[in-house]
Amino acid sequence: MAEQVLTVTTAYAREQMARARAEGGTLTKVVKMAFGSGGVDQAGKPLPLEGTEQVLKKELVQKDITNSEFIAPATIRYTCSLAENELVGETINELALVDSAGKLTAVRTMTNKVKDSDMEFVFEIDDIY
Repeated sequence: MAEQVLTVTTAYAREQMARARAEGGTLTKVVKMAFGSGGVDQAGKPLPLEGTEQVLKKELVQKDITNSEFIAPATIRYTCSLAENELVGETINELALVDSAGKLTAVRTMTNKVKDSDMEFVFEIDDIY
């Protein structure tokens, strides 16, 4: 059985790319990562994504992207960290990339990650085109 892909590029981002190609418009820059706690079902399994999401199910915080790098010709890896004192005790199971217009360009659900007070968490999302 094929493994479910839990990160999707949103319809908004795909439409923006198509319009830029066809009409010569500009693309917005990815500037933030959003963290949430509503990305799993009652059994703790990551919820499937439609690609039309423009909000997380239960957003906790948005933070500036700390790094981005091309890891392949059509793949950008975005990195964002939560410091030891951020979101302590919270369960994180959904992430999103947020552009300069405040719109979600990619969304990911994952299993529960409980944020400890003595650890920095580093999250990465690969944006694949």
